Amino acid sequence: MLLSGLICSTALGLAASVAGQIQAPAIAGVAPPISNADRLYTGDQSSNTITVIKPLTGEVLGTIALGKQRLTDVLNPQYIQAVNTHGLGFSRDGKYIVSLSVTSNTVTVIRCVDNSIVSQTFVDRNAHEAFFASDNRTVWVGTRGVDRIDIVDGINGGIVGYVNTAGGPSKVLFSPDGKLAYANHIRSPTVSIIDVETRTVVRSITGLADKFSSDMMLSADGKRLWAAHKMVDKVSVISLQSNRVVSVLETGPETNHPNFADINGTTHGFVTVAAENLTRVYTQPDPEHAPVYLTSIKANVIEPHGLWPSPDNSYMYVLGEHSDAVDFVDLSTMRVTKTVHIGQEGQALVYVAGAVPEGSGDGTQNLGRQGLSRQRPLNKLLVGETHSDNVTATALVTVRRQAGLDMFQVIGRGLKLNTTYTVSASCLQCKAVRIPLVEFSASTPSGPGCGTAPQVLAFFKFIGVYSMESLKLVEVY
Repeated sequence: MLLSGLICSTALGLAASVAGQIQAPAIAGVAPPISNADRLYTGDQSSNTITVIKPLTGEVLGTIALGKQRLTDVLNPQYIQAVNTHGLGFSRDGKYIVSLSVTSNTVTVIRCVDNSIVSQTFVDRNAHEAFFASDNRTVWVGTRGVDRIDIVDGINGGIVGYVNTAGGPSKVLFSPDGKLAYANHIRSPTVSIIDVETRTVVRSITGLADKFSSDMMLSADGKRLWAAHKMVDKVSVISLQSNRVVSVLETGPETNHPNFADINGTTHGFVTVAAENLTRVYTQPDPEHAPVYLTSIKANVIEPHGLWPSPDNSYMYVLGEHSDAVDFVDLSTMRVTKTVHIGQEGQALVYVAGAVPEGSGDGTQNLGRQGLSRQRPLNKLLVGETHSDNVTATALVTVRRQAGLDMFQVIGRGLKLNTTYTVSASCLQCKAVRIPLVEFSASTPSGPGCGTAPQVLAFFKFIGVYSMESLKLVEVY
């Protein structure tokens, strides 16, 4: 009776009728240890792939290609494949994952056992994150470009329903019993609580720290929901017992994804903080009280983004967006024990227990190497001038090889608001002449008089032409 109760109360856990499997986050002592049947999946935006990893060994098995890599024929007006593989979710029975392509608005359902595509559906604008409902068939999709959730038949494909919500639903999660769905938003400081059977919003939790919530997560017992606010460096901590915000955490610049693990019977919350290259860890024994900061896990990867625990609560896996790699974090020591390289520009990561059951093969069917054969990205942090308010301007430059050209990416932080900057470099073959490469403005406020440039992109031949060591950030006007 006790075991049955635990299984039913595990967030994102399998239905009780599915014996021997349970998905993370999971209550300690319920799920089996990490096994050969389990898989990690990452959504790789630039290589348009899903990387498949065996967590027991750390072996990268290959990638599922959902479209061509950047700068091949993606810009062709006749191109019909998915573009910008981004979000990931899964079914509770461990049979399927779902991938969201944010540019082509594509929902792709993939069979875990053989990595084959089951269905593809084109939905409303900017499909970001989604999960299967407890029926293991319908996929509820956060479509940021509209004010409604799209419901997709994951097996046959096609939109089968909608749920009207607040502005720009970003992600959808389900209660342990599958009766309620939760949606956060990017244009409203609310979480919508939805009755799954009637597909109607029955309640809204208001008072979140910001209107823009990029990601959120439920704890294993279904009593806590943490909503991350990337633009203001905070996390709203919500009790689903009282349906209210109990605390707002100041987590750090470019807070990305939250997740949970049950360690020694206590719920621990984990939040990736991209600009500080770390994951903050909190304890929250009681969902009605504020979490307490415990420690920070220094990343081997660069710019931590997505993360997910193993169901046995022994490991947390953290995805580095700018290093194309995943850290394996031992939760008994809170330290990285292994780092493996994946496809290009990873965004989301999920763990699926029992994805390839014993006797069903090695799970490598339909896998390729797209995104794995490229040179690893080059990164350099540039330090600019210090403002009058004692803030120093910085820019993280990331260079990736693409087809024919290189992807030159800049994240500007601590800049003067509404001020224009350039990043320049010395040419290797022209007697060290300094050439301006990109010009951009700090248009996103990040504090009094300060701003960021969160995503500056350019494509040109950089590697072999310019020197990474010579890169320089300069205020222009």
